[in-house]
Amino acid sequence: MTARQSGPTKRRRRLGQLLRTLRDERSVSVEAVMERLHCSDATVSRFETGKSLIKHSDLEVLLEFLSADDGTRRQAFEMWADASQTGRQPEYLNALPRKFRAYVRLEAEASRGLFLQPLLVPGLLQTEDYARAIHTADKFVPREGIEKSVAARVSRQRVLTGPDPLQVHAVVDEAVVRRVIGGTAVMRKQLERLLELGQQPNVTIQILPFGVGAIGTMSGPVTILEFPDPEDPPNVYLEHPAGGEWVEAPSAVADFISVFDGAASVALSASESTDLISAAIADLGSE
Repeated sequence: MTARQSGPTKRRRRLGQLLRTLRDERSVSVEAVMERLHCSDATVSRFETGKSLIKHSDLEVLLEFLSADDGTRRQAFEMWADASQTGRQPEYLNALPRKFRAYVRLEAEASRGLFLQPLLVPGLLQTEDYARAIHTADKFVPREGIEKSVAARVSRQRVLTGPDPLQVHAVVDEAVVRRVIGGTAVMRKQLERLLELGQQPNVTIQILPFGVGAIGTMSGPVTILEFPDPEDPPNVYLEHPAGGEWVEAPSAVADFISVFDGAASVALSASESTDLISAAIADLGSE
């Protein structure tokens, strides 16, 4: 399967890293760049971190100012052209908490997502009614924003389909399929949805049975996003009611990947997980 092309955020970030590296190699200060481009330090920070795209005219001036050689100039202009392409913009982005918006953008650009979830069905695998029940119960979601939040969650699921879908590996606790959220009918449809998704070649679902005991982390959900470009390291996101936090230190990222791998190794196989989910549906009884 062809890897998904890296999106605009990652493209801008790579260009920004190139410009930052070039500036450091030339021992040029941020203040000097500010003066040359007639801009603020915030502007320099934004294009060096990939939060915004430097103007083409400013890029030309900056590369000349930093005495970039022809190869670097060519590389920078190619990266700028790539970054300026319009990527897949998730719908309803403004309905999400500010900190979570960055995650959703990167999710749309990732090639693979690893989800360790002890509490809920991962967002990309939720039905609309299950998502609505969660948001209705969530005291951190404004009542007037519930439907937009649900719509945003459902719209994100487009990354699971198409010619180049996101590869998903979800390891969820048995409690996730046993806790009845939204009532019996809603929960049954959610579990049936998991069975359907588990048949897709890009989706792997494993259940952590109660009997495995403690795993590498018991403090909450962990999401690991991987990207098609080997120069883009995995991103780890820890979600919480205030919006979540990114884990950036390479050693910590490696630790979380190890935790996920450990959980997957003791979880039920995909086929065994299918059997457990089917049993959970049966336990719900008839409507």
